Amino acid sequence: MTAAQKVRRDSRGVNALLMAGVCLIASVLLGVCGQTEPPPIKADDVPGTWCSGSGDLLTVKKEGGFVLAKLSHHYFTVLREDDEFVEGYVLDRDFDSRRPAGGHGRWSYDDARSPSLDLEFEVLGSSVNARSAELKVRTVDGEIGLFGYDGDPDQGYTVRFLRCK
Repeated sequence: MTAAQKVRRDSRGVNALLMAGVCLIASVLLGVCGQTEPPPIKADDVPGTWCSGSGDLLTVKKEGGFVLAKLSHHYFTVLREDDEFVEGYVLDRDFDSRRPAGGHGRWSYDDARSPSLDLEFEVLGSSVNARSAELKVRTVDGEIGLFGYDGDPDQGYTVRFLRCK
């Protein structure tokens, strides 16, 4: 093999190595750049039956109504805004001394700032005093969830609803 043939063979190897490196870098960049945000959550995505890990059952109807059944202590504290929640006094004053088991009302969807499901209770347990609650709507691991907070969202959610299976 002549020196010229050896240089051509070495340069082909270097060129092949460079091309492989460029292809690897391009595929990594395209893979990262090709990832898209999940599609925005719309009001049509919210109707259905939602379950929480605490045992709450929320049915959101397409017609604009909702029914909350099996109300847990965790979600009740979100509804009562925990800093205001005083077991005996609030229950005596608003609920005839019994923690409510559920309620119903109308819902609306707000996607102006941060997607949220607004629940306007017509009845909550034995109380007919209108009360509203907000559940943040988020996509986590490709699944839509409804999140209730009893204070600062940076502290984490108090209750999380996922579609019932």
